[in-house]
Amino acid sequence: NAKNDIDVGSSLTEICQGEDNMSCEDGVNSDRAPRSDSLVTARLLIELRDSLPSWVNEEQMLDLISKHNGNPVDIVSNFYEREAEFYKQSSLATSSLENQAVLLDDDLQPNPLKSTCLEGQADQKGFDLPSKMGLTKSTISPRKRGKSIESKSNKKAKKDPKAKPVGPAQSIITKFFNKVLDSGSVCVDAETKECSTDGNMVRNDATEAYKEVTDQFLDIVNGSESLRDYAASIIGEAKGDISKALNIYYSKETPGEHADDDRVGLSTKSIQFPLYPEACSSQDDKKASEKSGQAVNLCGKTTSAEETVDKNYVSLPPEKYNPKEHACWKEGQAAPYIHLVRTFASVEGEKGKIKATSMLCNMFRSLLALSPEDVLPAVYLCTNKIAADHENIELNIGGSLISSALEEACGIKRSTMREMYNRIGDLGDVAQLCRQTQKLLVPPPPLLVRDVFSTLRKISVQTGTGSNRQKKNLIVKLMRSCREKEIKFLVRTLARNLRIGAMLRTVLPALGRAVVMNSLWKYHNNEPSENCFREKLEGISAAVVEAYNILPSLDVVVPSLMGKDIEFSTSTLSMVPGIPIKPMLAKITNGVQDVFKLFQDKAFTCEYKYDGQRAQIHQLLDGTVRVFSRNGDETTCRFPDLVGVIKQFASPAAETFMLDAEVVATDRKNGNKLMSFQELSTRERGSKDTSITTESIKVEVCVFVFDIMFLNGEQLLALPLRDRRKRLKDVFPETRPGYLEYAKEITVGAEEASLDNQDTLLKINAFLEEAFQSSSEGIMVKSLDADAGYYPTKRSDSWLKVKRDYVDGLGDTLDLVPIGAWHGNGRKAGWYSPFLMACFNPETEEFQSVCRVMSGFSDAFYIEMKELYSEDKILTKKPPYYRTGETPDMWFPAEVVWEVRGADLTVSPVHHAALGLVHPSRGISVRFPRFIGKATDRNPEECSTAADIAEMFHAQTRKMNIKSQH
Repeated sequence: NAKNDIDVGSSLTEICQGEDNMSCEDGVNSDRAPRSDSLVTARLLIELRDSLPSWVNEEQMLDLISKHNGNPVDIVSNFYEREAEFYKQSSLATSSLENQAVLLDDDLQPNPLKSTCLEGQADQKGFDLPSKMGLTKSTISPRKRGKSIESKSNKKAKKDPKAKPVGPAQSIITKFFNKVLDSGSVCVDAETKECSTDGNMVRNDATEAYKEVTDQFLDIVNGSESLRDYAASIIGEAKGDISKALNIYYSKETPGEHADDDRVGLSTKSIQFPLYPEACSSQDDKKASEKSGQAVNLCGKTTSAEETVDKNYVSLPPEKYNPKEHACWKEGQAAPYIHLVRTFASVEGEKGKIKATSMLCNMFRSLLALSPEDVLPAVYLCTNKIAADHENIELNIGGSLISSALEEACGIKRSTMREMYNRIGDLGDVAQLCRQTQKLLVPPPPLLVRDVFSTLRKISVQTGTGSNRQKKNLIVKLMRSCREKEIKFLVRTLARNLRIGAMLRTVLPALGRAVVMNSLWKYHNNEPSENCFREKLEGISAAVVEAYNILPSLDVVVPSLMGKDIEFSTSTLSMVPGIPIKPMLAKITNGVQDVFKLFQDKAFTCEYKYDGQRAQIHQLLDGTVRVFSRNGDETTCRFPDLVGVIKQFASPAAETFMLDAEVVATDRKNGNKLMSFQELSTRERGSKDTSITTESIKVEVCVFVFDIMFLNGEQLLALPLRDRRKRLKDVFPETRPGYLEYAKEITVGAEEASLDNQDTLLKINAFLEEAFQSSSEGIMVKSLDADAGYYPTKRSDSWLKVKRDYVDGLGDTLDLVPIGAWHGNGRKAGWYSPFLMACFNPETEEFQSVCRVMSGFSDAFYIEMKELYSEDKILTKKPPYYRTGETPDMWFPAEVVWEVRGADLTVSPVHHAALGLVHPSRGISVRFPRFIGKATDRNPEECSTAADIAEMFHAQTRKMNIKSQH
């Protein structure tokens, strides 16, 4: 139909006279558009000419204008929706798409075509979305269909007059345009001539060339004839090498899972956007791809086999992984974000920690080998951080802003998104569905690791009027460049929950192993064996974690590890005032009797355990004093009076130091009476930009110092506590009650530490009672000499805590997160009661229910919670990372931490806390739980862990016989 090939430009020239002032002398198809509207119609035709494919002629455009009342948005949307629907239903049936797929596969076949170019389709995974397709605006004009990027040829594809419509969608679109779909496409060779459009001929040649090998392959794998096409594609990929083909076959997904896929002419599911939009690949590119086992995509992309069959090489054993050849980019190029995302997807589906660490190790090895400057941003993205904790840098974006950005980037309605979220329960998965059903006019530019990280940092510094709009624009820009599963993990990153089960203690060892593997790769004939170097692997992995604990700054640790290589050790780095170390933690006991069991014949000390806020106090070389919380957040702005006290009483000889202390609210007008933590929590918080003034302080504090970790450039962690105490006394030769004090303590010598020594037992019990009378929580018991170092992050037997709360039952309060609630009854009608409380399992990144809490709340608190948990703070579906047998009336996001006290712990068939740690199929619950207060100094992920609860259960004096439960 020659009429379909009319050049619209020539008609427009007849309509529009003059270059600067468009005027219309004659009507444009006057039976369709009035003469008075000719100028508008002409301009609209020009606009449509830039938006629609080249084969749409003027008559068809005028027909579209008439049907949609001249609305260009409706015209373009309707056109592409119809075309997209057609391709969705008949992508494998039409000869045009089959030819494209065969051309893509031919670089894996023994009969390669010349350099060709092909426009790729988006990666579609077959998800359902009850909404219209969105169109993404772009500043880049789409190139004309069917043309080579290099040759810029104006030759048009020949049409097959015998081609018949396939399926209902084709009849709709061909009737709509009175046009028969092309049966093939023409690709012009960059050097001399056109390549064949007969896809069947290419396919048959490849099949016949390896027919005998294919038959042999099917016999070996006991495959049926239905697998012949799939087998032929693998044989072609292996270039006739049956051994290599078998390796490929057994390393891929089960073919039966893809019985509907055309494995020779790969379906549109496998056609990817080019990672780096370059010109058609050169011969050098082809040689490099053959060497690495990669295919050269028709748009110039070097595509690893993993992309065409959805396989990620990072799942290979480390000794078989080649960090350069198995990567999806080239040395010297910036690392693509897709490299991280594919690893995240693999790790997400892997339950074993060893296998997950291996995958992360392989991911880092490619970064180290090809783009070492991208390693640090990658570590931040893997750990869901954008800066060190002490820098107090946060994205400060909520679900509403993310949803708004998704709405704009993907062209989906908020109501549809909400419906999908209610069904799926994860915003990242919702974003993935929205993106995969979206049709793009041109492939987006690839996202790079460094660009994603730098954009997140830009988002974090947006403040003031219009900051939300600026944040949204930055997010939308990232979303529009996403491909494959990038948008899923980008949204999860924005929501600060990757949910891949990989945390710092997994990522850092993986990076350490990657450094060792790559180093040994260089010096051992490219055949590193993990078994041969296991000791070095484990040593570096442990060293990097320990180094991070004493210097928790990735900006320092990662470059140091990369620089020192296999020579890295815990002594490589030292503590730096201004960067807080991770605090040492204490184990729980049920009373003084347990203390003597652990400290038999060992000297120890007992200190008051104050009811305040843990603080790490640093003095820098310039005299600056900084205060940090137990989780590393800087709180200096909250305690200007504390800063003044430290400067006042510190010895001039102490130029730099790092102290461990407890900040406690005190009533100086009432004899320096100690107040509760709840009183301290009412104190103003301040911020980085607005510190509170000493004149505005209403709650006064006293600093109780009890340990020192660093003094005048010397790291003191390895010294026993007895020696550290002496150094601490040198820093503060004088103290002042109510302002700065040493923690009250008593010392028990090794000769006194015995269960048979009644005097010592009475002495400790009396000291414990004194602590209770002074409003303290209990006492801390610490080793003075044996194994008495300061161990960051560790919960050691060297430190024990004995608290008031049910000394013979539950030995400590729990820090739990409210994840749901029921509607109250009776007097509590209209409020929430009870609340469902959960602990956190860092191994699985799950919140596991512990108990219901319905006592300890005031009416004012009920009202506050009713206001807090409303509208967008109520989830309509349980998140997949909540583990419980309960079904509350509503679910809450995990955002706050409450302190809960109970009588004791018991095995529960309903609650899933510590599931599998105490009982193989049951969790642990708290009997008679009671709300104590808010734990404002903790994040949800820093609440009581599943391991903590399991340890508390084992520490109870009344242990359960698990076997008797059956």
